[in-house]
Amino acid sequence: MNNQEMSNKLEALVSKTPSKWIEESNKRFEDKEGLRYSQQVAVRILRTLREKKISQKDLAVLLKVTPQTVNKWVKGSENFGFFTIGKIEKALGIKLMHIYENNNCLLISTTNISTIVNKVHTYINEIEGTMVAQKETKVIPLHGYIEDCMELKYNHS
Repeated sequence: MNNQEMSNKLEALVSKTPSKWIEESNKRFEDKEGLRYSQQVAVRILRTLREKKISQKDLAVLLKVTPQTVNKWVKGSENFGFFTIGKIEKALGIKLMHIYENNNCLLISTTNISTIVNKVHTYINEIEGTMVAQKETKVIPLHGYIEDCMELKYNHS
């Protein structure tokens, strides 16, 4: 098979429309923070459904939405609106979002909690790593070490 035949076969395999995987990947990267919050909401919904022994289908009936909509919510990639969050909270009797006003600052606790927890875990791991390194490092005073060596030398002589 010559180069032209190989080139023709490759051309036949390549799609005529350009792939959009780069744009999709960039969009996912840009939306990473929002996706993380969406996943947290999805996990909370699933956990509550399990605790209350409610099926996704029952939740759909309760909220007057399709089961496919609830399924989309619990996949963790839904961009929830405030009204949707409010309906889910009311139906399940839970709080998915707590908003506090403090010194003219608006804090949304569900979004902040995981960030704080991750920072605390990272900080604790750093401290523990330092403590382990300090535990494994022994400081031997040179003066005491020399005296001990001299005692051993005289005791064996």
